[in-house]
Amino acid sequence: MESFAYLFPFLVIGMFILVMYIMSKMGWDDLVANYEASVPFTGQRVGIISASINSLGYRNSLVLKYNDQGMLLKPVFILRLFHKPIFIPWSEIKEIRDKKILFTNLKQFIIGNPFVAVIGMEKSTFSKIENYLHYKISK
Repeated sequence: MESFAYLFPFLVIGMFILVMYIMSKMGWDDLVANYEASVPFTGQRVGIISASINSLGYRNSLVLKYNDQGMLLKPVFILRLFHKPIFIPWSEIKEIRDKKILFTNLKQFIIGNPFVAVIGMEKSTFSKIENYLHYKISK
């Protein structure tokens, strides 16, 4: 039993790494494949936000920045394992939908043509970037 106490921290860290890997495969990897942020970003910082990518929630764990060209999303430091920063140009947002879940009003972005991902965020967060949003909706 005493040896288990020594192994417990390694099991917890291993589970954390496994969960981060699985989370990254549920939509983040698709965004990175198409929109990886490879250059330093200059723009306005909204702050730490809650958002969903393909219905997987990132509650208070994403940093959102934006400028005239698009928006940058990156996880907070502790969650960056397997989650590279992504930069989505405004022109890649093909549709914006309103959605209501219980008492929460959300905005959903349909990203890419062909489809890459759905990013959802609270309407209050969306209102902070709305003035910079120069998107083209393809129908």
